[in-house]
Amino acid sequence: MSGRPEAGRASRAFEVRKRRSNPSLLIGGVLVGLVFLVAVVSIFWTPYAPDDTGEGTRLGAPSAANWAGTDKLGRDLFTQLMIGARLAFVIAVGSTAIAGLVGGGLGLLAASARGRAVDESLSYFFDVLIAFPTILMAMLIVTIRGASIDSAVLAIGLSGSAVVSRLARISALRVWRTDYVKAATACGSSRLAVVLRHVIPNIYPILVVQLALIASGAILAEASLAYLGLGAPPPQASWGRMLLEAQGSVQSAPWGAIIPGLAIVTIVMGFNFLGDGIRELLDPEVRKGE
Repeated sequence: MSGRPEAGRASRAFEVRKRRSNPSLLIGGVLVGLVFLVAVVSIFWTPYAPDDTGEGTRLGAPSAANWAGTDKLGRDLFTQLMIGARLAFVIAVGSTAIAGLVGGGLGLLAASARGRAVDESLSYFFDVLIAFPTILMAMLIVTIRGASIDSAVLAIGLSGSAVVSRLARISALRVWRTDYVKAATACGSSRLAVVLRHVIPNIYPILVVQLALIASGAILAEASLAYLGLGAPPPQASWGRMLLEAQGSVQSAPWGAIIPGLAIVTIVMGFNFLGDGIRELLDPEVRKGE
């Protein structure tokens, strides 16, 4: 009996050591948390109104009055940057939610369906979605629904769902072939019960890592769409549109392109580090030296 508490303490100590020795998780958490903090603050406070041209100099350099300078219309770039952080998280969370729900659901359905017809049909559908570029899908959706945040989220989410679907299907099929799942099925457990009790708990670590990577890809995709004029329309601030608007003044006012570019790099690196850290935390086999 005395060995159980000691084993429990040893297990908890091991988990603490894993977290402390996981620099990817720490770096990713700090970078994502920093941008998230800016996004939350922007809901309640920004230095200026988003469309306020004020009395500032156009293409003004960073100063005490305008921390990141001003754009060609005299708007404060730091204000645009803060609001762009909010939009980036809306895009990341919305796209990841669609990819996870649609992709995970279809992947589980394909792996758990009776008969090969449903599995093969869904597999072909996943292949078509994966082969369909995000930009082309966005153009199609924007043509139907118009340029908006919702259109960008839907296009990016559906594109990401194909990768999640394939990953969920492959991972779920491996679980379905295990002896303990076969035993549960032989004992009379329904397919839904097996999915809820055995399949999902065993595949969610892999899906969480993939969703973190989809979040970073969603931010890059939104920036690309905004740069092409397919993203959120004005007055919504977008880092991609900030890059587009600064394109003609890179030589005279480079901060207009450098600052939103650094913001995109920061959040994308943050989500990538976060995904690597979560993988190392949930899957000890990939930890270095183990």
